[in-house]
Amino acid sequence: MNLENVIIAPLVTEKAQYNKEIGQRIKKRITKYTFKVHPNATKPLVARAIEHIFNVKPDSVNIMVYRGKVRKFRNIPTQKPHWKKAVVTFLNGAELELSKGV
Repeated sequence: MNLENVIIAPLVTEKAQYNKEIGQRIKKRITKYTFKVHPNATKPLVARAIEHIFNVKPDSVNIMVYRGKVRKFRNIPTQKPHWKKAVVTFLNGAELELSKGV
């Protein structure tokens, strides 16, 4: 898999912003960024993609799998696709330019 195709988009939610600023609250240089990643992506692959795109080595990567919801359209149930979310932690307080790589 191509490293540019591993990370689909950054997720900007209230919880993601809360995690991004966690280091300021606990007085340490920790930052966490949240990304939507390819469904076949693994932790080492996401770490290599972050390093390749942003030139910063992540300290840890956590991946969560979200099941697609069943939605109804005209009373016909359809399945939304499953997706993965990755939370990438940097212990050195790295700041990423999210508009640069994704």
